[in-house]
Amino acid sequence: MRLAPLTVLPALCLAATPVKPPITTLIYLVNRPDCIASFRAHADRISIIAPQTFYMDAQGFVSGEVPPEVLRIAQEHRVAVTPLVLNRGFNQPLMHTVLDTAESRTRAIRYLEYYALRDGYLGFQFDYENIHYTYRDKFTQFFREAAGSFHKHGLELSIAVVGRLDDTRKTNSPGGYDNWSGVYDYAEIGKHADFVSVMAYAEHGATSNPGPVAGLPWVTAIAKYSAENIPARKISLGMPFYGMRWDDWSPGKRGRSARYSDAAKALTTTEMVWDETHHSPHISFDSNGQRTELWFENARSLQLKMDLAHRMGFRGISAWVIGQEDPAYWDTLDNWTVRRPYKPLAAGPLAQRSKRAAKALHAPHLK
Repeated sequence: MRLAPLTVLPALCLAATPVKPPITTLIYLVNRPDCIASFRAHADRISIIAPQTFYMDAQGFVSGEVPPEVLRIAQEHRVAVTPLVLNRGFNQPLMHTVLDTAESRTRAIRYLEYYALRDGYLGFQFDYENIHYTYRDKFTQFFREAAGSFHKHGLELSIAVVGRLDDTRKTNSPGGYDNWSGVYDYAEIGKHADFVSVMAYAEHGATSNPGPVAGLPWVTAIAKYSAENIPARKISLGMPFYGMRWDDWSPGKRGRSARYSDAAKALTTTEMVWDETHHSPHISFDSNGQRTELWFENARSLQLKMDLAHRMGFRGISAWVIGQEDPAYWDTLDNWTVRRPYKPLAAGPLAQRSKRAAKALHAPHLK
């Protein structure tokens, strides 16, 4: 047997190197010091930062801004910026008023485009929630109008939708069908969105019995239903960085949101239990004379969700919310190739950027 020439050996070694699968990591942020600190520490592993900082009123006027420090970190680490816009407090009458009025819809779209062009955002993500299911057609029309206009200006439009298992009023979706998940026409939205963040969390929430926030079988069912109605390449699987705790739980008592740091503190004296059915960690302990049950997400449970997204051909994940996560999660991304859909932020003084944006919209003054 002849040995391969030595010059060939390096190429053979390179060919054997495992290929890291690609992933787009969209990470949500709220304007709190702990959130911004975590963003600063982990920006190199984030594709898109999505600050929840813009709000729309009942007339379609939009206000808000991304904190300057967030923009500075994003620029320095080449992270794309896609802010969220929402109906403040998820106010349902406010949202219905906008959807009922063509002028308000047009105004909202115009304002969002103006901000995106002025500041250099990749685009915006709709995070409109608590809309009655009977407004489905009107909401779809609003999204279709916005997407068409955004794309003419080279902007992306994505949307966060409440995850569901089917399209019936009996569906087991977070918050219920009528006011939360039923308004989203997955198929039509999927045609026009650049991508869709499916919020596959809140399996167990404040008013439910203790249980996982996002057990893997439940998330898998939501993922499969989503892929039947939305192109897989457009789906970003929503996953929670947060957990839920039930203190002195009994029927009628409410649970509340928890951070991984709450679990980490308890783990110094309490052993974690890994639920093999839900693939989710939890702990039970006594605190101040009351029994607490805490379900949370750790690096292992989050890795399983990323693996699921990859197997299904999804674009990646959307995680709520930075600053609450297991620090070890970031190490799991060493096994992935994090995509970098970077778009430089707009440069220059505010007045100059505002003038450029208004000119691009062919509207010297927003009305």
